[in-house]
Amino acid sequence: MANPNRLMTGLPPFQQGGLDSLCGLYSIINAERIVNRSSDDETQQLFNDLIHYLSRRGLLSKFLIDGIIHREMLVILNKVVTKKRIAYVEIPFRGVPNPDLTTFWKAMQAFLDGAPGRSIILGLQGYHDHWTVIEKITNRSILLYDSALIKRLPRLSCTTVYATYKRKHVLLPAQTYFLSNDLQGVGRSQNL
Repeated sequence: MANPNRLMTGLPPFQQGGLDSLCGLYSIINAERIVNRSSDDETQQLFNDLIHYLSRRGLLSKFLIDGIIHREMLVILNKVVTKKRIAYVEIPFRGVPNPDLTTFWKAMQAFLDGAPGRSIILGLQGYHDHWTVIEKITNRSILLYDSALIKRLPRLSCTTVYATYKRKHVLLPAQTYFLSNDLQGVGRSQNL
């Protein structure tokens, strides 16, 4: 049976360190790798570009310790990743009242099933305060390409509102990025 972290790329995701808070940067790196089938050298160059960008702005230690917030993620996608690497970055639920889990799940599933070379960066809270990459969604689970080696999120454990004992994974629709290089992926949201 294939490892769910090797579904599309055939390669394991790049991993963050055990003590850093760089899951946001690694989600960008891993998502870009899915979209572009990037080589190790191309991925290393993206990592270098991200680190140089943060260092020049005096943000490297802040990101290493505190992680990245949504607003900063937008800036990094615009300034470092740019349209040269990922043509379309959408936030379909930006400014939209929080959808129910089924609506959100179906939107993500439809996007990923629409064409190859697409990925989703997902913000999580609850059990994990984390940025991750969705590679595939079934009716029962989200399969991840994750820097902390989280493999899947069962639908029965997910919510879009607030964490409970059973629904401990809070998916953040307004902090979810749909990434692709094809115009077909562009829907009701705006490009960055």
